[in-house]
Amino acid sequence: MKRIGLWIGIGIGTAAIAVLTVLLLTTCVFQNHRFQPATCTEPETCTRCGVTRATPLGHTYAPATCTEPETCVRCKHTRGEALGHAFASATCTEPETCTRCGITEGEPLGHLMTEATYQSPPTCLRCGITEGEPLVAALSDTALHELEIGKPVPYTTASYEDHDVDVTGTVEIADYETIAGNDVFPAREGYEWHVATVRLVFAGDDAQQNGMQSALTYGDFYATDAEIGTTVDENGLRPFVVNWYGSRVQCWQKTGPDEEADWFGHELRFTWKEGVLVPEGYDGTLLIFYNYRLAKNADRLFLPAGDVLDENALVFRMK
Repeated sequence: MKRIGLWIGIGIGTAAIAVLTVLLLTTCVFQNHRFQPATCTEPETCTRCGVTRATPLGHTYAPATCTEPETCVRCKHTRGEALGHAFASATCTEPETCTRCGITEGEPLGHLMTEATYQSPPTCLRCGITEGEPLVAALSDTALHELEIGKPVPYTTASYEDHDVDVTGTVEIADYETIAGNDVFPAREGYEWHVATVRLVFAGDDAQQNGMQSALTYGDFYATDAEIGTTVDENGLRPFVVNWYGSRVQCWQKTGPDEEADWFGHELRFTWKEGVLVPEGYDGTLLIFYNYRLAKNADRLFLPAGDVLDENALVFRMK
């Protein structure tokens, strides 16, 4: 009997262990849950009994792109709409290009080049790129006898009493400035005044006996065919033209009142201002001093530059 009781006890114990093992492995009786990881929409969930814990992860959206809406990086759920492309306009060298993703459409525009002028080489009207060189200015290779500001140089012209007699003194550009305008030189929109203070000094015996007759004219550094008008308007403005970026542009000249015009001791002095009203930035007006004998008469003082530009002419470039 003792042996039978022992075997019965062993059997019952073994069965109990087996039952406990089954319960442990197949149920959550002992809180031995097997949780599946949480998802965007579901919390951690026991695969045996369905019990849950914590909360769903929620969606983590990657930003929308040109072709895709906002998309969850875990489950690929989407919301909203794709952004669509944001195309920047085509340029001379690039087609229309999306500023977000870089995709392109169409073709580049290509350059729209101007003709060369004296002031600039061929230039694209859209992007500003240049090719080649400006046109060669008419006087670029001419050996001009140029005046320097504040430096007197010898100037020979005809005497006042006898145009066949030469007298020699000095001419000086005593000052030079660029201004919008003032009481003497009236302003005009899009233009600026280039104003030179001219000083002539004659002190020799010939000047004392016969006086002197100065002569000046204006020219265009870029094109020598410019000619100054012979009449002035009510403001004392005399018209002339310049070559400015391929166009002939109307300009004006004006002579200011005398600051000096008399004998001072043994010196005959004349000081005054010469101004030209030119497009803003224009740098090609030439103030030319020549021998009065070339003028022949007072009505032709403002001769074309090509008629007086020689090795004797004195030139100041008003730039």
